Amino acid sequence: MMLAEFLLLLVLPLITLSSLWLRYYRKIMLEALSFPGTSYTENSVHLMPSQSITFKVDGKCVLVVNGVSSWVTMRVNGGPPQRIFKVRLLNTKGIVEVKNESKVFQVSLLVRCES
Repeated sequence: MMLAEFLLLLVLPLITLSSLWLRYYRKIMLEALSFPGTSYTENSVHLMPSQSITFKVDGKCVLVVNGVSSWVTMRVNGGPPQRIFKVRLLNTKGIVEVKNESKVFQVSLLVRCES
């Protein structure tokens, strides 16, 4: 009987924390995607390992990274590299370079900018 109570004390917080994480992750992503406003342009790109892409931004943009390794490196106007995990909000003008630093996994990049 003591083992069952101990397992219940271990499993119940895990279930609660997991459900809260999923709920708030979904809210964070929905709010991030609404950052550029209602009138926006959207591009989706698959970056292969060690591949980079350059694009022009003018105003509010959101970058959403999906994949096994959801880390990419970004440079804005040739500045210092910045590591991005999952989502990044931008409000700038200029050239953005995004590079997949992984040597094994590809990532999907969603770029949504105000028009």
